[in-house]
Amino acid sequence: MSGERVGHSIRGEQAAKIAKERALRAATTESVRDYRRARRLKSAEARARMLASIERSLFGYRMPPAAGVLLAARWSRDALDDYCTRCGATRAPYEDVTGGCGECRTRRLPFAATVRLGRYAPPLSQWVPAIKNRAWRNMGVTLGRELGDAVIEAAAADVIPFPDLVTAVPVHWLRRMLRGIDHSEVIASEVAHRLRVPFRSVLKAPLAHRQAGENRAERDRRGRFQLRSADSRLEGVNILLIDDVRTTGATLQDAVHTLRLARPRSIAVA
Repeated sequence: MSGERVGHSIRGEQAAKIAKERALRAATTESVRDYRRARRLKSAEARARMLASIERSLFGYRMPPAAGVLLAARWSRDALDDYCTRCGATRAPYEDVTGGCGECRTRRLPFAATVRLGRYAPPLSQWVPAIKNRAWRNMGVTLGRELGDAVIEAAAADVIPFPDLVTAVPVHWLRRMLRGIDHSEVIASEVAHRLRVPFRSVLKAPLAHRQAGENRAERDRRGRFQLRSADSRLEGVNILLIDDVRTTGATLQDAVHTLRLARPRSIAVA
């Protein structure tokens, strides 16, 4: 009996030792992964700072101050009652948009709600392309400030959950260098500053090229956006996704579908 007890004790010690070694290996592996994620994130932030520095040095100083342009145009952002906060479409006179408008009431949308500055018509339809094509950074910051105030108003009215972080529909770094600006990121960064929450570049856009004979469905299967591995832990987070212009909504929906892979609590768009 004594020999059996000794044998059981030895086997128990061996099992405990093996379990301890496995736990140590698992912890070491996870630590290495966390370290690599942190390094990738730090490297991405450094590249973003470098690109922003180059852009400020080379572009964006030939445009007039945005505040004076807004004042001269007598422009003001839309009130919440001016549009459907579910899809962002302009509200028809006397239209009841409870549960959505005529454009979206019967559609299933991948995002929780929409905040907008205004209908894409002059002067916004002149200013936004100028931000992108002429590196009008000051106008991007100014409109970002206005959009941030609109988001605060929408959150106070329970239209959207107050965001935990702000992100933007990305462009490839080469396109950014050619334009001299990442216009959506400029707007989104100012929104985040206004809300006092972090801005994070969560998505990345591969430099995709359209292949001969490729249709929209084939491009969709290829995937327009990807989650950055260092920023993939978004479970339970309220995300605000910023895009400059929404036309068909296809780009925005592609970005939302990719973000949903990280299982956030909610995604609102602006």
